[in-house]
Amino acid sequence: MLLKVEGVWCKTRTEFDRFARSEKHDLAISFSDIHARLVKSDPYNNEPSDTIISLYIMRMISKLLEERKIYENTRILYMFKNLDRETVCNFKDYIGSFEAYELEFNLTVINRTDYPKRGVLTQFDNVKFVEND
Repeated sequence: MLLKVEGVWCKTRTEFDRFARSEKHDLAISFSDIHARLVKSDPYNNEPSDTIISLYIMRMISKLLEERKIYENTRILYMFKNLDRETVCNFKDYIGSFEAYELEFNLTVINRTDYPKRGVLTQFDNVKFVEND
């Protein structure tokens, strides 16, 4: 079965939400949404660490894939907070650990004039640039 991960790199959560509404997907994950959710659930409104947020995201993905088993193709949208080589490689390694799935790892760049550092875009199977007005 195919696990299609669509990474999204954009400036605002609104752009990600607009993109997510226009695309068919099984799970949409935004680092900033998870951050906000964890802050709201903390009785002292403490800021969660990036590690806690990453573990929460990993749990969401694992749960989805366990529920779907290996019988269906799955599509995940993921908004990258940081688009650097280390972040992309770590995320790709984690997603690749689900051996029952064949991985397609794409990137959509929305309304960005800056570009990631050398070697980042080569981690993706396909890269698409989108300009929205």
